[in-house]
Amino acid sequence: MRAAFEARLPLRIERAGRIRPQHLIPEHWFAAAASECASMFIDGHFYGSISVAQAYIEALSRFLAEHHKVRVGKDVGQRCRRLSDAGVISESALNAAFSVLEQRNDFHHLNKDVPIEHEDLQQRAEGCINQLHAIESEVFAYSLDPPGAIVLKNPEYWPDSSPGMTQVHLRNLL
Repeated sequence: MRAAFEARLPLRIERAGRIRPQHLIPEHWFAAAASECASMFIDGHFYGSISVAQAYIEALSRFLAEHHKVRVGKDVGQRCRRLSDAGVISESALNAAFSVLEQRNDFHHLNKDVPIEHEDLQQRAEGCINQLHAIESEVFAYSLDPPGAIVLKNPEYWPDSSPGMTQVHLRNLL
């Protein structure tokens, strides 16, 4: 096991350097799965990374639609379009969501059209992860205000635990 771990470590480090995660996201029911997408990519589990990224877009779009009382349909693409039309997400976030959702049914149902080439899968998974992080950077935007306070752009998306406090999910990617 040690030899296998050590043999894969340089590739894991290289892949970790190619993604741009948001290190804090709200502690919602989908936070752990959202973070697991990046971990799966780093570990070389590309099918899983892509599929969970697509499921995360579904969960996040449902969360935003419910929060903003935007009509929720079963079609996640339509839901994302409605969120964009309502001004909840930008055109850039909408395009990122559509990019992640591309070939959604092929990946979720392992249709015969799903890509099988390792390099293609790796590139697709990397794109999904970075698109997710671009969406998170918009939806869950924050800044740090010395001496260490978190300033939330959209505090209504973050769970309150007490006045002036929020619950966060910290990402640890390696």
